[in-house]
This record gives sequence, C-alpha cells and structure tokens, in this order.
Amino acid sequence: MTITEHICTERPTETEIANFSNWAQGTLPDDYKSFLKSENGGRPEPDGFRFTTRGGSVETDTLQYFFGLHDGNVGSLRRKFELYKGRIPAGFLPIATDSFGNLILLKITSSNGGRVYFWDHEKEEDLPTLRNMSKIADSFSQLIASLEE
Repeated sequence: MTITEHICTERPTETEIANFSNWAQGTLPDDYKSFLKSENGGRPEPDGFRFTTRGGSVETDTLQYFFGLHDGNVGSLRRKFELYKGRIPAGFLPIATDSFGNLILLKITSSNGGRVYFWDHEKEEDLPTLRNMSKIADSFSQLIASLEE
C-alpha cells in the first residue's frame, strides 16, 4: 500500500502517540503506531477491501482516507474520536472512512485488541451496538495487506 495523498505533513512522536492512546483510554497496536509515525493518515492505494457482514454476505468497499494524529480539522483522529463517542461502542477508535460516511474502527481495548471493523452508519441504532459492525481483519497489518484495486 502507498499513501498517494497525505492529510497533513506532521508525523507524531512516540510521546504524542502514547499521550493520545492514554487520552483515548486504549492501547494502539504496534503496527498501527508504526503507520502513524511513517504516514500519519492519507489516501491509500490500493484502496479496496472485502468483508463478510454479520448476515453472511460478502461486501466490497473502498477506503477514502485514513485519519491522522494532528490538530487540523480534516481527518483528525482526536476530532473523529470525539465526534463518534457515544455513537460507536466503547473501546473502538475510528481510523478511516469510506466515501459514504461509514467508518473503519480499530479495537483498542484488550479483548480482541487490534482487530479492524467496518461500522455501517446506515444501520446505526440509538445506543452504540456491535450489530452494525463487521470484522474486516484481525490486525491493522492484515487490513493493509488485504487492500486491493
């Protein structure tokens, strides 16, 4: 995978990543921390991915862009976390979006930590639930390796 368009020029330090992780009350997996330090978000190429929904159907989608750890208005991890807090289940961090407003979430708590999920905003309920989420990959590295045209 290559990032073809970055959303910011900054790259976070290990301390900034640790502070963010503490603020988000979770643990960022090493592979995701490495991505933040090297790329810090942006448009991936290839950008396509597949996943199986809770109903058993195979879906395809594309990542519009990964969020980054920066203070800007567009694609900020902190702003997205604050925006979706109370809408997504606790223990998840929004790390990317597709073109339709759905999210890619990273599990940042110990139970199944590091797994990556698709969050369908059209199936959102009044309270956060796992029913509108489908697992994409067991890790951030696995997600990156599975991206296709």
